[in-house]
Amino acid sequence: MFFPGKKDANPAMTTQESEAQDSKTQDSETQGSGKDIKAPIVGTSESKAAVRRGMLRKVGALVAAFAALGTVLAGLTGYWTTYRAVVKEVLSPTSPPPTAPRLSVAVLPFSNLTGDAAQDYLGDVITEELTTSLSRIPHSFVIARSTAFTYKGKAVDVRQVGRDLGVRYVLEGSQERGGNKMRVNAQLIDAETGAHLWADQFDADRTDLLEMRDVMVTRLSRALEIQLIEADAARLARTQPGDADAEQLAMRCQAALVNSLPGTIEADAGYGLCERALERDGSNVRALINLSFKFIDRTLTVQSLDRDADIRRADELVSKALAIDPNAYGAHLAKAEILVAQQRLEEAVVEAEHSLALNPSFVGAYSALCTASSFLGRPQEAVEYADKAMRLSPRDPLLYVFYLEKGFALSLLNRDDQAIDWLRRAVAAAPQWPLPQALLAAALSLTGHDDEAREVLKRYLSLSATTARTIAQWKGQIPSKNPTFLAYAARLVEGLRNAGLPE
Repeated sequence: MFFPGKKDANPAMTTQESEAQDSKTQDSETQGSGKDIKAPIVGTSESKAAVRRGMLRKVGALVAAFAALGTVLAGLTGYWTTYRAVVKEVLSPTSPPPTAPRLSVAVLPFSNLTGDAAQDYLGDVITEELTTSLSRIPHSFVIARSTAFTYKGKAVDVRQVGRDLGVRYVLEGSQERGGNKMRVNAQLIDAETGAHLWADQFDADRTDLLEMRDVMVTRLSRALEIQLIEADAARLARTQPGDADAEQLAMRCQAALVNSLPGTIEADAGYGLCERALERDGSNVRALINLSFKFIDRTLTVQSLDRDADIRRADELVSKALAIDPNAYGAHLAKAEILVAQQRLEEAVVEAEHSLALNPSFVGAYSALCTASSFLGRPQEAVEYADKAMRLSPRDPLLYVFYLEKGFALSLLNRDDQAIDWLRRAVAAAPQWPLPQALLAAALSLTGHDDEAREVLKRYLSLSATTARTIAQWKGQIPSKNPTFLAYAARLVEGLRNAGLPE
């Protein structure tokens, strides 16, 4: 047998000669050891065992040598791996941080500029409640109060804050006092660039601190929800123009609907974005909710060509959204307005109140409360709801809705001159919206302003969103059987007829 490393001196030697030679070698080795060991006789079992032991010793030596070599190689490999990792860490550019979540924001503690440390608590409360309120925005990521408060009293670099906390936006604010007034300043900052995206200030009366706090938080929360969605929709459109996913399209839809007026091309385009979002993901809650208003609004504004079909389609969208997310406050508002259209008015009030319970800063829910109250024959309550919504969000992009709701409720109260004033505001704020034009034309006619009434009715009939062009169409969409409302409906039809609406 051939073993690596053992050289065969004479390949022609026979097996017997080889065994004799091995025996002589073993004899000489034994004698040289100085020990009296009897050599085994060649050919015996003892001789064969000795040969095997010699072979095993050589194999063991080779295994040990290979093991030692493996250990050395392993050490060198580990050293080389470590060396490469260290060099890469030192010489390579820093890996980019992970992308911050959409709608991610840190609300930093509001600074106290009053000079009175005892007033710190108010800024702390506003900070805490804003954090809670913003966390109610669907798919938002808001840094916990406990983490945000570690920055209190420190000069900060908002871009570093964004990197440290992994957020896209940072909200900073301050409070200052002047007599019985408290002013709160706030600014929303892009944490990536440091750019100011939005800034505003709010004044409130200190005579009722609890109410002042609620008003401040609601105003800020409502404004910030709108601004965050607009900012993130714009960011996504800028950074991913050709790769819009369902949520991006839904956010762009929501931003478009908030910033466009009813009856305009922009509003129609906004609904189109929601439809595209649902083509990509039929379970996108934001898109389901916003698209439902396309069918709800034309039903409640007496401009539906197929009222039952519109109500049914809106209910399908909203029911699916609520099945996916039962706490979607926008879906509860949409459900409330569907119930209004179905003349289930008391249930509508409950749904609208549920929407507000889920998000107290969601002033849109007050519109459903206004409408339901007027249809229930409680127009004074509708006036109060409209006033509260306008007080809570005096710069809201949807103010025209509350101008209309208040004017409508005042018409039910037969306070026509006041109604005309608020309906004029609604027309001026949303000139392409048919409903306030029609209500204003009727109110002007009922108060003897015939020429102006006819002009307003002409504008109403000229609008592209107008579909109810006859008295019969208006009568066919009466949304309530309440006696107080029916009395107003009779006056409304009379005013429209006098202004020139054909039968």
